[in-house]
Amino acid sequence: MLLIPITLLALRLATDPLVAETTSVCDAMAQANTIVQNNRARASIATIGKSWTGQPIELITLSESVVDAEKKPAILLVSGLDGSRPSSVAISVAAIKKLLEMPEILKKNTFYVIPCANPDVFLDTFMKSDGRANRNARPVDEDRDGRIDEDPARDINADGAITMMRRLNPPANDPPTHLADPGEPRLLRTPDTTKDQRAIYTLYTEGLDSDLDGLIAEDDIGGVDIDRNFPHLWPEFNPSAGQFQLSEPESQSLVKFVLEHPRIIGALVIGRWDNLVKTPDSKTRDVTGKTPIALDSGDAATWEEMGREWRELSGQARSTECDPSGSFALWLYAHRGIPTFSTQAWGRPDASPVPAAPVDPTAPVDPAAPVVAAAPATPAPPEKPADEEAAGWLAWSDRDQAGRGFLPWTPFNHPTLGPVDIGGFRFGFRTDPPPSEIPKISDAVAAFLSELAKRQPKISLCKLTSKLTAPGIYEIEAEIVNDGWLPTVTEMGRINHQPAPIIVRLSTPKDRILSGQRVTIVDGLTGAGGRKSFRWLVQTPSSEPIILEATWKPSGTYRASITGEKVTLPSEVIP
Repeated sequence: MLLIPITLLALRLATDPLVAETTSVCDAMAQANTIVQNNRARASIATIGKSWTGQPIELITLSESVVDAEKKPAILLVSGLDGSRPSSVAISVAAIKKLLEMPEILKKNTFYVIPCANPDVFLDTFMKSDGRANRNARPVDEDRDGRIDEDPARDINADGAITMMRRLNPPANDPPTHLADPGEPRLLRTPDTTKDQRAIYTLYTEGLDSDLDGLIAEDDIGGVDIDRNFPHLWPEFNPSAGQFQLSEPESQSLVKFVLEHPRIIGALVIGRWDNLVKTPDSKTRDVTGKTPIALDSGDAATWEEMGREWRELSGQARSTECDPSGSFALWLYAHRGIPTFSTQAWGRPDASPVPAAPVDPTAPVDPAAPVVAAAPATPAPPEKPADEEAAGWLAWSDRDQAGRGFLPWTPFNHPTLGPVDIGGFRFGFRTDPPPSEIPKISDAVAAFLSELAKRQPKISLCKLTSKLTAPGIYEIEAEIVNDGWLPTVTEMGRINHQPAPIIVRLSTPKDRILSGQRVTIVDGLTGAGGRKSFRWLVQTPSSEPIILEATWKPSGTYRASITGEKVTLPSEVIP
């Protein structure tokens, strides 16, 4: 009987009542285990690594037959990287169930699903404040005082959540940075100097100055942000990115898995970065001017089309901006040449309209009263909040969520700062969908993965001919073509020389090939009919068979035979 290791059962959600309404990571992984047990011929579960605290990183494999899973082109789904999105684990597990209902897709493809790639962030201790949502449990001396994790964020006013503190008119050694936004006073903004605005508040993460160094909650519990620890554009000066690339067991486990599974032809990552709702800018480069930040211009059309597909399937219209530097998705795309799509899975919903003022139908009406047409008043338009996205979340909280997403600013006497107000958005409110949304999102994820499988590269040998041009000399011509919609490699991967090439090989000994290469390496084919032509002149007896092979590691080898002028094209692929 397959069982989730006991250590995983320690995973649970924080005590914040809003977050606790979401399906727990433990429950989701237990459900995944049940799904595997009920589908043992088509599903398996294994551990591919462990987190810094020893929590297992689980892999679920889906295929028509798990025995032959590694012989097919594969698609990878990864979630659970971001602690502020615990529902991503439940979404992936629900998508597993949907994929198992697609036998035709499983017949041709294998799906690798890693539902919880960063288990430490879901431990009760670490899932507390927005700033630490993605860090594992590795102790880090962030303030370089020789002590570790001694000054964490805390729920000091015991309201069940860690939010923010604002200090009115702080002293000169702690200058103010924000003021209440005139467009929405519950939100704070930096001053607009063109409007003669002045800062009056200093902001802090809710907590104490436990080590009496004058700083508040500056050395929290953990750690390294796993989704900043990968090689591509690794932000070396970001203190949460790790001491070096792939310094963490979680990131090492993911990279090792990808390198050991060369048949992966596409991936979807559910996390904090999005490249589907809005196609990334394909023109922006790094400081060298050579490396694209998020997307090469040669790949932009592919992402635009797949983004359209995701928006249509999910209905998601909004996403939050996020720097992808050092992320797992960016590494897969740029360093492995794998078309990798990333989604936050859920964006801000539209708030319900403000209800109209009620009209009293019983109020008496004087029929003799003259009707006077009043000149319409032209009220001054209300000032827009500086952060319209935050204002939209606040409106949705007020009108559709009974105000539960935002804790009002409440006075509190801080032991070192003195009088402060504590309040703000609850942890996860703006990132994790309500439980009622999970079925819809998981359906969209499964449908998107299915569409990705349908659009996968399809390599074939075609237009093979052999013609006698002189006694004992044959002219052989052939083409390899990609009839799938996706390219065999991203343009970024082609630039980095990282993907598995297509290798075309003729069995004729080199000294009998008068023209053409015995072995040709093709670095990739574009999608929707991308092709490459070949021509050889070979000296061979008419009765001697020649084998022509085209090998692409994700799908296998296509083998044709040539005997004299007779050619036989491959009827199946050799895994």
